[in-house]
Amino acid sequence: MPQEPAARVVVGDRFEEFLQNPGTAPVSDLLGRLRAGELPPATPLVAGQGLTAGERHELGALTGTDLPLPSDRAPTHKHQEHNVLIGEVRRTGPDVYAAPLLLDPRVEVLADHLTGQHIPAVTLLEAARQTWTAVTERFLLPDPEPRRLVIAAIRAEFHSFVFPLPATVGLRLRARHPGPVGDSLELTVTVTQDSRAAAEFDATVRVVPQAVAVKQESMAARQAIRAALSAAPVPAATP
Repeated sequence: MPQEPAARVVVGDRFEEFLQNPGTAPVSDLLGRLRAGELPPATPLVAGQGLTAGERHELGALTGTDLPLPSDRAPTHKHQEHNVLIGEVRRTGPDVYAAPLLLDPRVEVLADHLTGQHIPAVTLLEAARQTWTAVTERFLLPDPEPRRLVIAAIRAEFHSFVFPLPATVGLRLRARHPGPVGDSLELTVTVTQDSRAAAEFDATVRVVPQAVAVKQESMAARQAIRAALSAAPVPAATP
């Protein structure tokens, strides 16, 4: 009878190709065996990506493991809980912050695009956006005034694959410039896995009061409609 491995990397069932690797286990299988008593409660595990908040909570309860849980929706500006990609943000130094990457299997940026074993780049970009949003809301501008965070510029570099394993999203605030309407933030977000920087995003983000942002957007929308109408082809005259 083959000996059970000492530890397992638990990954969401959605990552089918990654689960072909030795040492991995789909969360549905592992939870089923733990519930049935087929595995000891002290089974060591590494919680990878693709787990729901409920699965993380149950795994932790059944094995006595302290697993991180996703952040609240509000700081990330998401409406659906399963679309939150990060855990609680914490300050790790002066102008430096970090949060665990925590992907739910139902997250919108994975819903229609999962090729190969790695996490798509667009998912990492959204995790970066959620991180700078949460940092701004919780630490930089904690007042309750409604606001929008507008991307003024962004540059991305991808150095290596990010697999559905534990990863950290770190943020460093490089500069903060007050403006007549709101602050402009220059920041770098780094996705780290296995102690290596796998992806980096340099961004400039403007913080705009919601009332101002709504007014600016409405004016721009009306101008865009006028431009589209003026460019519409004129119907040919009927003979």
